[in-house]
Amino acid sequence: MERHIARKKVKDIMTKDVITVTPKTDLKTLKELFERHDFNSFPVVDKGKVVGVVSKLDLLKAFSAGINVSLGRFLKLYSNDISDIMHTATIFVSPEDDVAKAADYMVEFKLRSMPVMEGGQLRGMVSRKDIIGCLMIE
Repeated sequence: MERHIARKKVKDIMTKDVITVTPKTDLKTLKELFERHDFNSFPVVDKGKVVGVVSKLDLLKAFSAGINVSLGRFLKLYSNDISDIMHTATIFVSPEDDVAKAADYMVEFKLRSMPVMEGGQLRGMVSRKDIIGCLMIE
């Protein structure tokens, strides 16, 4: 059985109409956005710049410190807005990158989705679902 990732560019599979949030978006609004849209994460944008990403797991961490409680996890229980729970170290790909590169990043960093950036600007989002559609099994 032969298998590979189709030779496509990220721009061919990404979601272009991206819903974003700001660092000051409150947790109630974030919860409502996750319920309304079946996305894994939202880019966090401030003054036109992507400053982070917030995921469903990040939201859950604002309600549960988990089994192995650390001070950082405990403090998230007192979060009021996205700035308290988002990830500021953002891994991204560009529209011209091969889908295989996006797959490599997702596997390496255990990502469910990631921003697509070009020239410092958000161009889209790419998810595991998008990439799974490019898996070829013959």
